[in-house]
Order: sequence, then C-alpha cells, then structure tokens
Amino acid sequence: MCLQVVERYSACRCLYYQHAVDRCGNYGRPGHAVTRRTILVGYACQDHAQQSNYGSYASAQTYSDSGYYSGQSTKSSRRHR
Repeated sequence: MCLQVVERYSACRCLYYQHAVDRCGNYGRPGHAVTRRTILVGYACQDHAQQSNYGSYASAQTYSDSGYYSGQSTKSSRRHR
C-alpha cells in the first residue's frame, strides 16, 4: 500500500506540507491507488489568521508554554558526569 501524508492547518484546511509518496512494490501499476492521510497542524495559515473568523479566536486564546526544550524550562539541559 502506497501512503502519502499531507499536513493541513486545522481551522482553514490550507496546505502546510505535503510529504513524498511512500511507495510499495505495486506503485505505478494500473488500478493501484495512493492512500492519503491528513494530519491537522497548527491553527490557521498566515493569510487566514488575519481574517476575523480565525484571527479573533486565535488571538483571544492564551496558551502556556510547557517549558519542554524552551527557555522557560527550569531544569538544566546539562548532562551529569
């Protein structure tokens, strides 16, 4: 089974990234289809985030940083020797 992953913004469904087809042995043969899986990422693209329908909702929300791999993390990233 050939598989292609497509990433889209969750609110506006605009394309974020389209991955290459993961090919199987039957790729290119007549009657063989590529299965596409859509993954929703982010909220709205830059163009749609400016519109009132998407932008007002996104700007009204506040999200906290988990601190994981960010400057907000309280744990040191140094390894113990």
